[in-house]
Amino acid sequence: MERFDYKEAGHGLLLMAFLQRVINGGGRIDREMAVGRGRTDLTIEFAGDTFVLELKLKRDSDSKEDGLDQISRYLDTLGMTKGYLILFEIKPSSIIPWETRVKWENVSHQNKKITVVEM
Repeated sequence: MERFDYKEAGHGLLLMAFLQRVINGGGRIDREMAVGRGRTDLTIEFAGDTFVLELKLKRDSDSKEDGLDQISRYLDTLGMTKGYLILFEIKPSSIIPWETRVKWENVSHQNKKITVVEM
């Protein structure tokens, strides 16, 4: 990721490329879909369902809370109750190894069910 000037975009593009292979023509992935006064990072339509993903770099302890607030607003605008917050750790794996870096957590935030994935 060091080669990208826009670190969040680099992580997002890699995730999008991975998801595109998983979906394999059976759905659609939209980047930066307009939602009210904001834009979702990724919106996926697959097998009749819509999935909203907010992507954040884990810069400090506020990153998670800010991301939860942001995706909750998007979900409100879309009339949805479930979403995903993906937090990308920016510290190198020599400091935070992959064994402890990858985490899944289901949280309730502003009456929404949000799956938080840290990697």
